[in-house]
Amino acid sequence: MTLIQPIYAQIINPVLTNKDNINVSENPTGYINSAIQTIISVLFVFGVIYFVYHFILAGYHMISSMGDPKKYEEAQHALLYSLVGIVIIFSVLALLKLVGYIFGIDGLGTLEIKWPTI
Repeated sequence: MTLIQPIYAQIINPVLTNKDNINVSENPTGYINSAIQTIISVLFVFGVIYFVYHFILAGYHMISSMGDPKKYEEAQHALLYSLVGIVIIFSVLALLKLVGYIFGIDGLGTLEIKWPTI
């Protein structure tokens, strides 16, 4: 006879439960897919914010070049590089969705960018 009876309980950690109420212990694949989508969404939002910052900064440098051709050319290059960067960000997003769709990866094939809201 055992004096201590084992008690089985499921510990639900609020950190391991996401917005869609997917618990990692119940559905680890769904949790990983949700985590991948969240990470990609956060990186995408930071990339867009970084683009906006550099686009505005390049425009400011273009305006404040005061006729100096060298400064104006540097500002044009910065503006061009920021536009190329945002095209690359959207291309990577499209490529991730394509790869996810082709290989059947749920976290990438159904990738949706969830914009931050209040």
